[in-house]
Amino acid sequence: MSKSTITSNNLFKFTFLVSFTCLASSSQGETLPSHTPADCQTSNKPIPCYQKPNFVVPPEQEYIAGPLNQSNMKINTKSDDKHNFYVLPATPATTTWGYFNSSAPPALTIKPGDSVAIETLPGGGGNVAPGLTIDQLEYINAAEEGRGPHTMTGPIYVEGASPASKNYPGDIIAIHINKIRMRSYATNNSADFGGLFSEFGQGGTYQPLKMAPFTKHFIDSYYLDNEKMEMEFERHPHIVVPLNPFPGTLGVARAIEDENKDYSGSLPTPPLNGAGWCVKKGDDRSKIAKCNTKQPGNFGGNLDLPLMTVGSTTYLPVYQKGGLIWTGDSHAAQGNGEIDLDALETAFPEMNVTIDIIHRSEHPEFGDQPIVETRDSWVTVGYEVSLNQALDSLKAETIRFLMAKRQISRGDAEQLMLKFWDCPISEVVDEVLGTYCILPKNPKALKSADIPRKDTSTHWVSYASDPDDLMKAMKKASYASVEQMSRVLSIPSAKAYKLATFVQDCRIGRPTTTDKPIYEVSCKVPKKILRSK
Repeated sequence: MSKSTITSNNLFKFTFLVSFTCLASSSQGETLPSHTPADCQTSNKPIPCYQKPNFVVPPEQEYIAGPLNQSNMKINTKSDDKHNFYVLPATPATTTWGYFNSSAPPALTIKPGDSVAIETLPGGGGNVAPGLTIDQLEYINAAEEGRGPHTMTGPIYVEGASPASKNYPGDIIAIHINKIRMRSYATNNSADFGGLFSEFGQGGTYQPLKMAPFTKHFIDSYYLDNEKMEMEFERHPHIVVPLNPFPGTLGVARAIEDENKDYSGSLPTPPLNGAGWCVKKGDDRSKIAKCNTKQPGNFGGNLDLPLMTVGSTTYLPVYQKGGLIWTGDSHAAQGNGEIDLDALETAFPEMNVTIDIIHRSEHPEFGDQPIVETRDSWVTVGYEVSLNQALDSLKAETIRFLMAKRQISRGDAEQLMLKFWDCPISEVVDEVLGTYCILPKNPKALKSADIPRKDTSTHWVSYASDPDDLMKAMKKASYASVEQMSRVLSIPSAKAYKLATFVQDCRIGRPTTTDKPIYEVSCKVPKKILRSK
């Protein structure tokens, strides 16, 4: 063994020892020095202060950086004469923590029509698991600017997938989910400053001081019954959460123009177009950036869309050659919106997908936003930095889709949208907020019902409206729903707050045709979560 090798090994051992010591001491709380966020010392908001650690885990270069040997990832017994089947494991060579990095070598290269069994990891680089403390999580998350909380597996490069150009309208990536298997546990991080009722501009007259009992920052762990597809809530044998596994994050690479926009993550008001979430590599502006996984967009990403589950197909516009597909942020269950910051967060030993290419020229119904297809419905989306803007984008995208799909006029498409209006809220905590509409494939489907304003035989219901702001209506209805769950289930507000993020379903009222719209939201909770004693 050479002298240089011995020196390198000793340095690695020392680095790991320092890393482990720093992380272990961080769990004690009182030993954490103040450093980040930058305004945590001066802000009147209860922002935790943690120092960015020099070492959290052994340096990345000590791992096999990849790419892996693709021939060993192909499963011959699962492949057919036309298409291949691959296994994409979650290893340091195939995963990234908190970033989409389109300049990284593909973790896997496939042909259209191939299938892949993708493995995913929990958030925080795989560190978020039962036993992790909130101090440790905040400590490691503060290590890098602009890094999201999710662990991504990918990217998958699809041969032939091309972005739009001067002479070509571009392609669409189609990702069909064949099967999902979950781990046996999940976690939930209920934040004191990042959920729907946080102190960052989320206040209002409807948020009284009694919110305090359930704004404590903590991580809880849960056991997932994969056979019964349910989870017992908080050791309460009579409250059961039905499981619906889906990828919270599924996306392709952003457009290079968006990657090169100035980073806006530290600004109090993000840009109107929702772009600017990428951190440049050094001072060379020509190099592609690493992009935060937190904010969704036209590339997909952190959509938190529960209908993207087994049997669905997600269609994503191609913005870079090969598409470059990532997934992670794996959910076992979620209502419409991560009310307390997280969903029921887990990992997938297998998310089995078939990936294909759709030529935009042959399918004008696919535009510049994600589209989801289920057995009976099409799902259109609107994601912007405010819910009002997201709703406007949703209506415009839905009308565009119906015009192209049904080959009808704009006026007829608008009337059809209003007839079938069934539009939940999908994203309320990740800076870029989301809404979506569920459109029946059957053109003879009956008119959808108006959102309920009071309890039904199957659901507890909370309703609210606001003349100016959809987010205010959402928060008022959601808060009332939390209070109602606390009352009817005889559980503290803190537990009802967490339960809401798993089971609460908030939907937007049918838009009015008047010049002055009224924003309405109805939040429903299924009564079947309360099992008979």
